[in-house]
Amino acid sequence: MLAESTSPITHALRYVKKSIKPYVPFSLRYYYRTKLAPSAMRQAVLDSRASDAMSVLNRYIELTTPTSDPECKRKILKDNLGLIEIEIASFCNRTCWFCPNSIIDRKSKSIQLPEEIFLKLIDNLAEIEYAGVLNFHRFNETLADRDLIIKRLKQTRSKLPNAVLGIFTNGDYLNREYLDELRDAGASYMIMSYYAKKGERFDVERYIKPAIKRMGKKLGLNYVVSVNTPEEYGVTFDYEGLNVYYRSWNADIGGGDRGGVIEQIKQRELRKRTSPCYFPLMDIYVDYNGLVMPCCNLRSDVGAHAPYILGDVSRENLFDLFMNDNFIALRQELTREGEKSGACASCHYKKSMGEWAFSKG
Repeated sequence: MLAESTSPITHALRYVKKSIKPYVPFSLRYYYRTKLAPSAMRQAVLDSRASDAMSVLNRYIELTTPTSDPECKRKILKDNLGLIEIEIASFCNRTCWFCPNSIIDRKSKSIQLPEEIFLKLIDNLAEIEYAGVLNFHRFNETLADRDLIIKRLKQTRSKLPNAVLGIFTNGDYLNREYLDELRDAGASYMIMSYYAKKGERFDVERYIKPAIKRMGKKLGLNYVVSVNTPEEYGVTFDYEGLNVYYRSWNADIGGGDRGGVIEQIKQRELRKRTSPCYFPLMDIYVDYNGLVMPCCNLRSDVGAHAPYILGDVSRENLFDLFMNDNFIALRQELTREGEKSGACASCHYKKSMGEWAFSKG
């Protein structure tokens, strides 16, 4: 039998594990045992895995422990934030049945996120040299205001040179000249979605392939099929300097009830969620009104989602919002095994603990 390691890191790990075990979700303990548990086969492997485990556990403790230290908050944001979505304006030109815009008016007018609030967010991210993903998207049509998105892209790229800047769009306003301008302004990738018209359902041959062909002709670009499943069909366009993906997804199979507000989908979600959710450990979402949400499915203009509003960017900085008491309590609740409640009760969105654990740090 191989002798058990007595390295200092191993001793430290034992102490950490014993001290915090009652406060760590079962899923995190399981991940430690199955993925990061020490192996006595090689000392180097043991020390490396022990160090990784300690790092993951320490990050989780930091994310779920209140602090008033501004520098600590900056470090936590830098170590964990992997995605932020910012809604630069409210307007959307569509009312898809599987979107809350089908029950809330986003079509009659457009309200812009004030520039000073947007720049405050970008400055906060610049303080930590943010290099993660920043999407200009929530429940709006990002490309509806051409001058606005080009300006916001340039402002962001000038201060966040290493960030991954994403555009989500229905493609209605896009042409080749506009695409070139988005690329030159600093966009990293674009995801276009084909949304079915009234009465249409997910039919690749009848609706989706012809729509993709029309878009290819409109943009003057060739493409290759990259996804073909019952849930999604998508192609990647051959375009230098900007990754462009065009897809259609089957809302009848994969659509979520958006925090319980899309009744047609909610009624088919018979089982309550019991698995942990790790999105709040690494994501944050800002609506056009400056209000901040913890999840892509929740929005501040939906009454049922009001309890999940984390705060207002006009009054707080991103560091405080990411580490406020409401967000900490939500992380503690959602990362545990067990039945979820409220807007999270029937959610099927998943991000594994491993995706968070190895995303930063």
